[in-house]
Amino acid sequence: MLSSSDRENIALKRFSLISPILNGQVNNHKEYFEALCSNPIEMPYYGIKNYSPKTLANWLFEYRRGGIEALKPGYRSDKGKSRKVSLEIADAIWQKRAEKPRLTTVLLYEELVKEGVINPDKLSLATFYRFVSANPDLAAGKNPDEQERELKRFSHQWINELWQADILYGPYIRVGKSKKQAYLLAFLDDASRLVTHAQFFDTQNYNAMRATLREAMLKRGIPKMIYTDNGKVYRTEQLAMLCAGLGCSLIHTAPFTPTSKGKIERFFLTVRQRFLCNIDPTQIKSFDELNLLFWRWLEEDYHRKTHSALGVSPLDFFMSQAHQITLFSDPELLKEHFLLRINRKVNHDATLSVDSILYETDQGLANSRVEVRYEPEWLTIPQRTLPLYQEGKLVGEARRVNFYDNAKVKRRGRPTGSSRKDKLEELPKDIPSHKVPSSSISFAEIAKKSKEAGES
Repeated sequence: MLSSSDRENIALKRFSLISPILNGQVNNHKEYFEALCSNPIEMPYYGIKNYSPKTLANWLFEYRRGGIEALKPGYRSDKGKSRKVSLEIADAIWQKRAEKPRLTTVLLYEELVKEGVINPDKLSLATFYRFVSANPDLAAGKNPDEQERELKRFSHQWINELWQADILYGPYIRVGKSKKQAYLLAFLDDASRLVTHAQFFDTQNYNAMRATLREAMLKRGIPKMIYTDNGKVYRTEQLAMLCAGLGCSLIHTAPFTPTSKGKIERFFLTVRQRFLCNIDPTQIKSFDELNLLFWRWLEEDYHRKTHSALGVSPLDFFMSQAHQITLFSDPELLKEHFLLRINRKVNHDATLSVDSILYETDQGLANSRVEVRYEPEWLTIPQRTLPLYQEGKLVGEARRVNFYDNAKVKRRGRPTGSSRKDKLEELPKDIPSHKVPSSSISFAEIAKKSKEAGES
C-alpha cells in the first residue's frame, strides 16, 4: 500500500516533469512531452516505467485543476507482483559490484542476467533498481573515460525567473553569557543580483530557511525556480511540497560543483569585504542588532551601488522589470503555504500528539490519518488550534487536551440503565424492613454500663 511519503514523492516527481511548461521554459508542449517519453522514466515507488505523452499532458491538466494534491496517486493495495531479492542473489550482486565497480546499474543487471544469476521474469529491472537504491554502496563509481563536464556562465534575462540560495558562516555573537555563531541565509535574484531577503540566525535549520524564503516572497514576489546546493536544509520534503504548491521548481546543483552558484558566492564575498570587516562582533549584543546593521548596509550600499556586470545597481535593474513580479493577492494565504506539515494517525479516542503535546479533535476523525499544519510558536499557546487536512482539504481542527475540563464532561454513548437510586425507589413499599445489627463498638454504651455498676 502506498504510504503518505510515497504519494508525496510521486507527486513531486510528476511536478518536476511538467514544471518547465508551467514556468514558460517550453514553447512546444507536444514536442517536449514526446522527448520526455522517448526514454523510460524512473518514478518513485514504481521504478523504471514508460509513459505516453498523453499521460504527462493529463498530469499538467490535473495540476492546473487541483494543484500538487491532484498529482498524488490514490491509495491502492499491493498486488504482490514485486519479487524480493534473495540472499543468494544479493551476495552475487555484491560480488559482481566488487569485481566491476564502474558498471552502471543497467549493465550490472544485464551482466547478472547473462550469467544466469538473475531471471528477468522473476526479478525485474525496476525491482533491481530499488534494491540498488536501498544500498547506496552498490552505486557505480565514476567512469574514468567520462569527459569532464563543461562549465559555462549563465544569467537569466528576467527577474524572478531563478533565485539562488546559500548559507554564509558568519562571526560569533555573544548572547548573554555564551557565544553563538551567526549564519546568514540568503536568496538572490539571478538576473538582477538583488538580494530578495537575507537574515542572520543562530542556526541553519529548515525553520530558519523557511522564514527567510517567506519574507523574500512577501517582499519580492514568487520566483519560477529556486536553485540550491544539496545541503540537508534544502533537501527536505517540506521544502519540496512548499515549492510545488506555489508552482515553483526546486532545482539542486550537481554534487561537488560549488561554482554553479557563483553569483551568490560572489555576494557573500562582498558581505565579508564590505560589511563584516567594518563591524566589531564583540560590540554586538544580539542577533536583532546584527540584522539591523546588515539590512541598513544591504539597502544603502549593496542594492544601490552600480554592479560591474550589469552597469546599473541591482535595485534599479529589479525595478525596471517590476511588471514581471507575481505577488500573492492575500499575504495570509501565502503564509498558509509555509506552515509546517506532519502526518499523524488520530487515536481511537480522537487524540493525536504534536511535539509531545496531546491534542484532541472530533470523534469522526478517530482512527484516520490527517495532515497537521502549524507554526512552531502555535504550540506554546494553549488556546491555539491546529488545522487538520486530508487530501489537501481542511477537515477539522485539533485543540489541546484539557484534562480538568474533560473530567467534568458527560460522555456520550454511556449505558442508559437506571441508577442505583432509581432502582431502590422502584422497590415495593410493603416490604418489611429488618434492622441490621451493628458490628461496631459504642464507647458511650460501655461508659454508661461502667457508671451503673459503680453506683450499685
